Amino acid sequence: MYSSIIENVVVPSYDIVRGTSRYEHRKYLDRSQYWTRDEIERLQSKNLCLLIDHAYGTVPYYHRIFKERNLKPQDIRTYQDLTKLPVLTKSIIRRNLADLISRDFTHDRLIPYSTGGTGSPLNFYITREKMSWEVAAEYRAYSWAGYRLGDRCFMLWGARKDMNLPRFSLSYYAKRVAGMLQRTIVVDPFVLSDNVLGNYADVLRRFKPQVVRGYAMPVYMLAKYLVDKGIDDVRPKTVITGAEMLFDSMRKTIEEGFGCRVFDHYGSREIGAIGSECEMHCGYHISAENVIVEFVREGEPVEPRQSGVILLTGLRNYGMPFIRYEVGDVGEPSEEVCSCGRGLPLMKAIKGYESQFLAVRDKVTGAVMPVSSHIDYFLDLLESPPSNYRIVQESLDYVVIKIAQEQRCGQEDVDLLVKELRSCLGMDVKIEVQFVDDLPPLPSGKRSPVISKVRAFQDVVSR
Repeated sequence: MYSSIIENVVVPSYDIVRGTSRYEHRKYLDRSQYWTRDEIERLQSKNLCLLIDHAYGTVPYYHRIFKERNLKPQDIRTYQDLTKLPVLTKSIIRRNLADLISRDFTHDRLIPYSTGGTGSPLNFYITREKMSWEVAAEYRAYSWAGYRLGDRCFMLWGARKDMNLPRFSLSYYAKRVAGMLQRTIVVDPFVLSDNVLGNYADVLRRFKPQVVRGYAMPVYMLAKYLVDKGIDDVRPKTVITGAEMLFDSMRKTIEEGFGCRVFDHYGSREIGAIGSECEMHCGYHISAENVIVEFVREGEPVEPRQSGVILLTGLRNYGMPFIRYEVGDVGEPSEEVCSCGRGLPLMKAIKGYESQFLAVRDKVTGAVMPVSSHIDYFLDLLESPPSNYRIVQESLDYVVIKIAQEQRCGQEDVDLLVKELRSCLGMDVKIEVQFVDDLPPLPSGKRSPVISKVRAFQDVVSR
């Protein structure tokens, strides 16, 4: 009853006050997810045509690109035609920020956003309409996991810039009121010592959440704490992870710790909800009404079961369109049809962030090649795997393994980890192991287990 009131009374009322359309768009998306694949592709093409026409007519950067390539809007009618346009990178956005904003939107009609990740923040703008579609798609995806607005929810989530809102500001009060109405407790994922995890476990036992959400690594660390301490009375109905790679071994521990299934969600601040697992767990349903997802290698689309750099075209942000945006992730497309009955296309897997792919030089061609870090496989080999660690590839011939002191593992495990890394990168690679007092997350709040400073896909995405 409470969830029905939140979804059907509170959300529509909020839309009226704030000038958004989350309720209306959610109802639309709940219907469209069950359209046939052909019907969804026709809708996607229609939305793409509208966006391209708008970008050509009102966005200086894209008008210039079309002129330089001797293209007209009618040359881009389907997602296959997008290869005629160049890739949009973060560096291009930074250099052309003003020219990427539509002349149809004054600054007071735009909402400033920023994202960090492993590099410097990227500043951009969205519209209220885009935000409405984004939130609607996000909560549709969460509903596949059994989550409804108003369910008691415990969240390990939030970049510092989102959590440290100015006290007594409108955003501060809006966030507090939303949290109370949605019955959501949000906790800091940055410091996760045994004492902090113990405090969170106490909160979980008192609060008895129906849903646990959060960055994949902190949720895993909390679940591992519950398992290690024998705490078995924290039993939500579902766990939703996102923002970081969810390895199979992490999924197994989370499901053991919380006693329920895990549903992984893939999204970005720039685009919003992109793909999510449904109850069948056969891949990630793409929110095709709102986004086009490409997978490319050496400038060409990859085949199913092959990995490619992910390019995103957001179909709802008319204030600052992102077309063929290189978000920095690597994934695998799929041609499968899910038995859940939804016509939304699937991506088979998210292989990781581009920066998480280690790089190795091919001895024959001399080219720099991406190599999956296989961290999930490595950790399964260890007797006592660390839960707070990071592997940093400083150069092609130098790698640092950082392990938090309190998570210190045995020398045999360290030697095995070094051996397995060398099997991927070559016997000449120098690998240094450092035990550190603290291993904080990145500025975005993420705890990426692997960071490569050698961009193995760089030549691919720059073509």
